Amino acid sequence: MSTDPVQNKLERYLLDSEIVSLKQLNLAKKFQKMRQGPLLILLWQMSFISLKQFGALMDWSGQAP
Repeated sequence: MSTDPVQNKLERYLLDSEIVSLKQLNLAKKFQKMRQGPLLILLWQMSFISLKQFGALMDWSGQAP
């Protein structure tokens, strides 16, 4: 898990909702460290989530405290 509490909640949501697998999440996080990019964009670029899921997750992450 990340040190960012919002990203931690997002990662837990992605896994609990079975939107992505742990393997997919770990791979995206590896690329996130190299590129310093937002996790959701990397998941979409890697085709792990659809554009529709990306939009819904952007809305969700904007509401996360």
